[in-house]
Amino acid sequence: MFMVTEASLAGQKILITRPRQQSDQLAELIEQAGGKPILFPVIAINPLLPSDWQQPAFKLDHANWLIFVSRNAVLSFMSGWQTELPKHLKFAAVGGGTAQAMRESGLKVDCQPEISSGSEGLLMMPEMQDVAGCKIIIIRGVGGREHLADTLASRGASISYMEVYRRDVAVQDKVSIERAMAADKLICTSVAGIDNVCQILSDGMTNLLNKPLVVVSNRIKAHAESKGFSCVLVSTDASDVAMLQTLIRMDE
Repeated sequence: MFMVTEASLAGQKILITRPRQQSDQLAELIEQAGGKPILFPVIAINPLLPSDWQQPAFKLDHANWLIFVSRNAVLSFMSGWQTELPKHLKFAAVGGGTAQAMRESGLKVDCQPEISSGSEGLLMMPEMQDVAGCKIIIIRGVGGREHLADTLASRGASISYMEVYRRDVAVQDKVSIERAMAADKLICTSVAGIDNVCQILSDGMTNLLNKPLVVVSNRIKAHAESKGFSCVLVSTDASDVAMLQTLIRMDE
């Protein structure tokens, strides 16, 4: 079992670029390891009014599965959905954080990957193999990857979306930007996060491009490197503990 010691990060300043509501647990782990978390959300999550949701091609009454792609998808959907969900529906999460949000919101979790590795992990689960003829609704933000839908469609499922929130570039003040520029290491968990941190810190990115960056997939690593980051490490999965482990192992 991985053990955190107070000296593991030895006063290092760690820039966390996740949305604010997803950063508290990771920040606490960094503090336990002796680090100094810098909360610097670069993505603003703005739930849409239910009247503005993209509606699926078929009703929930006719669907077999709802798949939530993020904690934000769960919270935005549950804050706007006003009627009882059909009893027959099954519910899937792309990872542990999403599954936790579902349970806290009163939803059952019929399928979640053993390791939080995004869509790829969910697609490996037995429940997602024999889906021919199934009607699946993916709950997500506006836009996003098509890999999950394309793969399930290739297995014979009918796919539709409900888009329930919007991702915008976060606004940061001068003091927060100056604090971010002093970071020793960075964490970024999405391609959009990479783009946004480069946009927000555009005037001083040269210094940060040489700092160690932890990401959660090879896809995000490739994108970060295309933006000029020179030291990018991929966490074993997207959990907070795994990201902390990667931060610490950078110094070994």
